[in-house]
Amino acid sequence: MGPTEALARFIADLRYDDLPSDVIAAAKIAIADGVSVMMAGSAQPLASIVGDYVRALGGAARCTVAGRDFKTNAPTAAFANGVFGHSLDFEIQGRPPTHGTSSCLPAALALGEERDASGKAILEAYVVGWEVQVRVRAATAPITNPAFHPPGLVGPLGAAAAGARILGLDPEQTGTALGIAASRTGGLTANTGTMVKSTHPGNAARMGTEAVMLAKSGFTASADILETRHGFGDALFGGEVDWSSIADGLGQRFRLVDPGFDIKRFPAQIHMQRPIESVLNLRQNDDLDPDTVESLTVYMRGAGHSGLIPRTGLDGKFSVEYCAAAALLDGRVGIDTFTDERRFAPDMEAMLPRVSVVSEPDRDGAESVAVLKDGNTVSGTCIEFLGSIGNQMNPDERHAKFMHCAEIVLPEHAALQLSGTLANLEDVGDISDLMTQLVVDAS
Repeated sequence: MGPTEALARFIADLRYDDLPSDVIAAAKIAIADGVSVMMAGSAQPLASIVGDYVRALGGAARCTVAGRDFKTNAPTAAFANGVFGHSLDFEIQGRPPTHGTSSCLPAALALGEERDASGKAILEAYVVGWEVQVRVRAATAPITNPAFHPPGLVGPLGAAAAGARILGLDPEQTGTALGIAASRTGGLTANTGTMVKSTHPGNAARMGTEAVMLAKSGFTASADILETRHGFGDALFGGEVDWSSIADGLGQRFRLVDPGFDIKRFPAQIHMQRPIESVLNLRQNDDLDPDTVESLTVYMRGAGHSGLIPRTGLDGKFSVEYCAAAALLDGRVGIDTFTDERRFAPDMEAMLPRVSVVSEPDRDGAESVAVLKDGNTVSGTCIEFLGSIGNQMNPDERHAKFMHCAEIVLPEHAALQLSGTLANLEDVGDISDLMTQLVVDAS
C-alpha cells in the first residue's frame, strides 16, 4: 500500500471512539487556542481587507466568517478564517513547524457548519487533518526548498483530510481529494513579513475544502498523487522523499501528543519565543532600566528572517532584533507590539541599532546579554519557553491567553461562553451552535 492510499484509508476509517483520551484532550486545547487566535486575528487591519473582499465576492450564505455579520460559501469562509487564524502568527506550532490549525480547522468548521456536524465530528476532522499535515511535513522537511513556506505545501493536504472526514468520504473519494489538493500547493517564504503570508494557510483551507467538495461530486484525480511519477514528491522534492515514515504508527501514534505542539506565549514566529523570553528574564531578574543599556546581544540558533530593520510592525514578528528590543523597552510583547506605530516610535528607532544577534548552530535555547552604560553586563536565558512542549502552560495560563485573544472582539461574557463551549466540544450536537458565538452582536 502506497502513502496516498494509507493516508486515505486512515482518514476515512478513523472514528471518535478510536481516539485515545489524551489525543482528544490535546485536540480540544489546540482547537480552543485556534478559535481564540482566529477571533483576535479577525480584528487586524489585513482582516478588514480580506473581510471586505470576501463580502464583495458574495456566495451562498451558509458558513460563518469570524467576527463578521455575514455568511458565505464553505471554501470562501475557510479562506477568510484561515487568514484570520494565521494573521497574528499566534496559533500553536507542531514539530516540525507547519501551522496545522489555520489550515485544517477553518475547513472543518466551514464544512461542519454547512452539514450540521457534531463537535465530535470536528474533533475527528482536526485530528486527521493535523496528523496528515504533520506527517507529510515530517517526511519532507529535510529536503524542502526553504523558498517554500511549509503550510502552503502541506496545508492543502491537511485541510482536505479534515474536510473528507466531515463529509464522510470513502477511501477512494478521499484519495481523490488528496489528489486534487496536491495540485493546489504553493506559498513563498519571501512573503514572510507581509500580509500574503497569512494567505498561505488561508489558501490551504480553501483549496482543501474545494478538493473534498469536488471529490464528493465525482471529480477525478491521481489515486497515488504523493508517490507517483511527476506527482507531489517528484514535483516539489525531486523524488527524494522517504515515504515509509507516513505509515509508521499511523492510527496508533498521534502527532498531536507525540511529539505534541508548542503553544505560543507571544504573537510572533516560533523562533522568536525563546529570545523574547530570555530578554524578559534579563529585564525582570535585574530590574533593568532600558535607558541604562548600551547594547544588547542575543545568542541563539538561527538569526530570524527579517533582520535588524523590519520594514513594518508586521515584519517585526520575524526579526529577533525587533522582538528583543520590544521586550527590553516595554517589558512585554503583545499584539500591539507589531503595529507600525510601535515599530517607528522614537525609542524603538534609537534602540534597534544597539541590538545584535549571534547565531550559534549548536546552542540550546537563547541567551541575551546587555552591556550597560557603566560597563557592567547582565544576562537572561531561556531554554524552553513557557508554552513549549518542554515547559507546558497550565490550564489557567491557557485560559488567560484565550480570554486575551477572544476579548479583542467579544465582550467578556461572550468570550467565557465560547470558552465553555469549546471545553465541552464533544458534547456539542450541532456545530452551528458554536459558530454563532463567533459573530459579534451589533445590538
